[in-house]
Amino acid sequence: MKVMLIEDDKNKARDIIEHLFARGITEQDVIHAKNMTDFTANLNSDIGLFIIDFKLPSMDNGVASQNGEAILESIIKAGKDNALLLAISSYPSDFPGLREKFEAHGCILADFANKAGWQSTLNHLIIQLNKNIRFDFLIFCALSEERNPYVVLNPGRRSNRGGLDSYDIEISGSKGSVIVLPQMGLVNAAIIAAQAIDRFKPKLVAMSGICGGFKGRAEMGQLLFSSMAYEYQSGKWATDGFRHEPYQVSTDHNTLTNLKLLAGDGDIISELESGFRGVRPDTAHMPEAGIFTSGSAVIANQELMEQIQNIHRKVNALDMEVFAIHRAAELSTEKPHCICAKTVVDLGDVDKSDALHKYGSYISAKFIVKAIQDYFTNQR
Repeated sequence: MKVMLIEDDKNKARDIIEHLFARGITEQDVIHAKNMTDFTANLNSDIGLFIIDFKLPSMDNGVASQNGEAILESIIKAGKDNALLLAISSYPSDFPGLREKFEAHGCILADFANKAGWQSTLNHLIIQLNKNIRFDFLIFCALSEERNPYVVLNPGRRSNRGGLDSYDIEISGSKGSVIVLPQMGLVNAAIIAAQAIDRFKPKLVAMSGICGGFKGRAEMGQLLFSSMAYEYQSGKWATDGFRHEPYQVSTDHNTLTNLKLLAGDGDIISELESGFRGVRPDTAHMPEAGIFTSGSAVIANQELMEQIQNIHRKVNALDMEVFAIHRAAELSTEKPHCICAKTVVDLGDVDKSDALHKYGSYISAKFIVKAIQDYFTNQR
């Protein structure tokens, strides 16, 4: 979320902007409105903090006049009443006549001459702003190895945001974060995804990485994106054995159709592999939509793979998190769209190895980046 500084005085604006930068606010996230026309032109931006001056010109090269109340009223009528508000003025003598109205809407008044005072207040609001930050998309990875390609492909900033290991990036003008789970598995994925979706309110959530495949239904090194996911562990243990009751979540039809179009591009393999240095599969296979099944354990046993495979006659891939990500998105109040794509790096037998892990992480990350670009292009 952006900060809008509404200020025409160059020296005063410089001091405030320098303090914002020192507290970690980036240049791209600061909108500087030097007059009322600048203010109204940018009011529809995703602004989380307004820093207001009471006296502002109406237009370029105009004379400053008392526009503070008009600014406050415009913010409220624009539906920005949840934004943080701070008025920093060089004229504290104006405060008595304005205090009641401004403070009624949660706007704090600060004297610019009291530098320590307004900086301390601004610091507190920046902390609140960071808690209220929103992202257009979130990408979840079970392992640091699966996130590494994003660091190479998309320059960003790593941060510890409330205990979440986050790497903030921008894809074609849309802002998001790549979050590494504290540990692999359904439980960690469900908790972290639910927490992050509720906090950051993304329009889209995604997951990339590596997975196992079922023989005859997936190929080594093949990228699969989820058309539907279920948990193979759900059911009931009875005297005659385990009775499966797999709950399932599907990718919505429109999103899945767009993913199929993306995957059907004849140059998709060369595009996904471009820039990769390392071991590749012997044969390249086109990405396909597939059914994922998720559970809490790593499997390296062909007999167990066959038992799991028998639950659903068309299941393609096995992993430890995809169902949890889908389910967290489905149950959230935000209802973000969900895209999960992973690369098959083993067939769940004793021949498991790490040879294709870097390749799988790389091409799945590149596919997710392309899918996010495509998603927000269609949205616009």
